[in-house]
Amino acid sequence: MKQSYKVIIASGLAIFATQALANDYKTTVEYRHEYKDGNNKHADRVKMFLDTGKNIGFELDARYNNKDQDQMYDEMSMNGSELSIFYYDKIAENTTGLLGSSLDFNPDGLVYVPYVRVNHSFDNGFRAQARYKWKIWDYSQTNAAGEKYTSKIQELDTWLGYNTGKWDFQYEFQIWNETDDDAKPQFDNESYDYLHNFRIMYSFVNPDGTKWRPFVEVGNVRQDSYSDNRQTRYRVGIKYTW
Repeated sequence: MKQSYKVIIASGLAIFATQALANDYKTTVEYRHEYKDGNNKHADRVKMFLDTGKNIGFELDARYNNKDQDQMYDEMSMNGSELSIFYYDKIAENTTGLLGSSLDFNPDGLVYVPYVRVNHSFDNGFRAQARYKWKIWDYSQTNAAGEKYTSKIQELDTWLGYNTGKWDFQYEFQIWNETDDDAKPQFDNESYDYLHNFRIMYSFVNPDGTKWRPFVEVGNVRQDSYSDNRQTRYRVGIKYTW
């Protein structure tokens, strides 16, 4: 797809998103900082969630890297941004289905990410969620042999959570596989990779219904694509909902 078409699509979705402001909506803004202890790098993300109240939702984020190891907010550069639109509806008692698609803009080009998701909550405070998605690169990359390929990844994300009062606990597991035989490896010279992540979040609810929700996360992620080295990823952040 030509670059001009990409800009038109992104602009159209952005205009569509602004129209949702006229509806009975809820908005959440999130800031998150992370540190990986293997490559000793810091990163940041700002994200906005917008629920129109009419079964349509939007997400928009911006991601930033720091240039040097062990440096926070130092020579920061934008690492990408993602715009997502999704439709959701109740499909059974305590169960909601979502169908959506994202445009993920990174420094090299555009990635299309269609997905489906199911959220189910139990009466005892537990919840289970799952999302299946494709990641389809709109540009070619070069492998170690100098060959061109176009990356296509299938991914399954799962969450198991528990909410009690103002506390929320969540475990996340992701696994994905690169389907192009000529692509670079994902982890340990293999076509697949995975991660584990655990989050604790606390809610401060104001009399007007707005919420502040600070959280901390600890995850286990790959350190590189060619060995079995793993690293710990630490995250801290806060969400504000009105």
